[in-house]
Amino acid sequence: MNKKGVLCLTFDNMGHAIEVGQGKRPGPDRDELDLVVGYPRVFSLLEELDVSATFFIEGWNALHHPREVSKIAELGYEVGLHGWVHETFHALPPIEAERVLIDSLAAFRALNIRPEGFRAPGGLRGESTLPLLRKLGIKYDCSAYEGSDSVGPSVLEGDFPSIPFKWPLIDYYQYFMHPDGPQSPLQLESLWADELDAAAERSAIITIIFHPFVSGNDPDKFATMKRLLKRAKANSHLEILSAGELAGRLLQNA
Repeated sequence: MNKKGVLCLTFDNMGHAIEVGQGKRPGPDRDELDLVVGYPRVFSLLEELDVSATFFIEGWNALHHPREVSKIAELGYEVGLHGWVHETFHALPPIEAERVLIDSLAAFRALNIRPEGFRAPGGLRGESTLPLLRKLGIKYDCSAYEGSDSVGPSVLEGDFPSIPFKWPLIDYYQYFMHPDGPQSPLQLESLWADELDAAAERSAIITIIFHPFVSGNDPDKFATMKRLLKRAKANSHLEILSAGELAGRLLQNA
């Protein structure tokens, strides 16, 4: 059997955790648009396509939006750890980083959810993070390319899968952070369609990051996400995996 390319499908963030962490909001808002529009749209699309995915969620949401976080797991999708309130993780002192991880894991475990994967808020996990992840029972990392990760998805130190992402394969980056200015949904679609086709042709692995508050809330951006995922699903030379599924495969093949 010919080896297939892999799309590692991931989603980041929930509610107002970032704004709380930035001191812009005091607490949760049950009417936050991604909770009432973005996430339901995403769930409906994933169910329609019958694909796996990982949602990297801040621990603060497990405390303040337990019903919404629990629903991710109840629907059969993987829940990964994404800090507490989306701190710039690599800039934290080691003892603060450990506290963030401990508190976040405790909040998830109160919902009977035990995250096995981590994605550093802000992208980079930092040099001292890997021992902390091991210590606390996290089994793989899905942060940005960093150091030895530059070779792509790999197994660090013999037994710790790393699935790094590239910034251009983040919807928020394309729509709000692109150096040439905000890109349109059609521009993102053109670029990502080429990336998907190339991964299928070369039997390569790519990781993409959608945000429900970005690509779930806006109708045009949602339509773009839907077309891209349908394109990936229809490609017989490409399979769609959650980050945890890909981590397991990397470890098995190491």
